[in-house]
Amino acid sequence: MIAKKETRCLLLKTAQRLLGHEPTSQEETRWRLLQAAAEVFAEVGYHAATTREICRRAEVNLASIHYYYGDKAELYREVFRLPFLDECNLFATLDISKVSLQEALHSFYSWLFPAAAKEDPMQQLFMRLHAREKAEPSGILGDFMMQAFRPIHQKMQALLCHELGLKKPDAEVDRLTFGLIGLATVYFDNRAAVDSLAPHLIEGQKAQEMMTERLVGFAVALLESERKRRAATVRSKK
Repeated sequence: MIAKKETRCLLLKTAQRLLGHEPTSQEETRWRLLQAAAEVFAEVGYHAATTREICRRAEVNLASIHYYYGDKAELYREVFRLPFLDECNLFATLDISKVSLQEALHSFYSWLFPAAAKEDPMQQLFMRLHAREKAEPSGILGDFMMQAFRPIHQKMQALLCHELGLKKPDAEVDRLTFGLIGLATVYFDNRAAVDSLAPHLIEGQKAQEMMTERLVGFAVALLESERKRRAATVRSKK
């Protein structure tokens, strides 16, 4: 019971930061529904989750989901949208012209591997939701996750173009973008294998911090390799 209260408070604090003011009663209801939905979906999956149970936990009437979100499917998508909010993902709004390459990469990888994930109920819930969706695909998300991730992908492309002195991404930048992102997402897409073969890589705060540091190092090395390849190509044409 205590964990749920802490999680709910966390979401309301996030709402306050996003809104710029104390949530109104209606805004608070929306976030209470998100919190309750995240809990229920993570526990039993999309298909087994009932709007009645979600509303019961949120302490609102049964018509609330329809009023605020339309239906259960849209509420599910809204829950998955939470980690992509600017408040939760600083990389999305980062001014890449004002930070170093290492700082930008650290911002990205620490979003995926937050050092305080164990103490962050919101992160814990999303990780459970992600695992549940991978194990039991709902069929609801469709290309939603790709749309939500698109700004992150484009920001990584912009970062690489900035570092390589390009006005727009070319095929090699596209290749490198997927490579740098894939360095991290492979741990989520193959979570069962990681948990079985090397759980120590991502379990605990120190492991998360180490993972972020190592990924930044790997990413810098890959970018430097591409930088050298381009320089060699230019020299060969002279």
